[in-house]
Amino acid sequence: MRRLFTLIEDRAGPFCLALLMLVLAVQVAGRALGWGAHLTWTDEVARTLFVWSVFLSLPLASKRGAMIRIQMPDRLWPAGLRRFRPRLAARLWGLTCLGLAGLTLWNILAHRAFPLPTPILGLNQNHLMLAAPIAFLMVFLRDCVLGPETGAAPGAEAETE
Repeated sequence: MRRLFTLIEDRAGPFCLALLMLVLAVQVAGRALGWGAHLTWTDEVARTLFVWSVFLSLPLASKRGAMIRIQMPDRLWPAGLRRFRPRLAARLWGLTCLGLAGLTLWNILAHRAFPLPTPILGLNQNHLMLAAPIAFLMVFLRDCVLGPETGAAPGAEAETE
């Protein structure tokens, strides 16, 4: 299970980004060849892939420790607790992501944030919003359920003075 999760985590965001580049290349080529009016679907697909690539890259960025964050220097921690800091940081970040997943899912389901269909393909716009809770749940699963050893925990790298 851990290998499958890591594979999905490592490949989902880059796959959406590669697909986005392909759709945009088709759109540019279509405009150059005079098919601009016939390729109107590419705008909606590109927007959806952009949102999904951003959110599905969140678990990968978190795993690699590439998130913007405030780091607490090791020297401020009591000597006996310093070894627990990386795991504690990973668990707190994971629980924060669980809360964010719940809030975003509640916003989508309770408020029906974007109930109108997209103008060209007629898709419900909530499919865009579902990227956020899925990404936050993936970070929670890695940091709190599977354990942060599947990747670098936030703040796990050593502080240097």
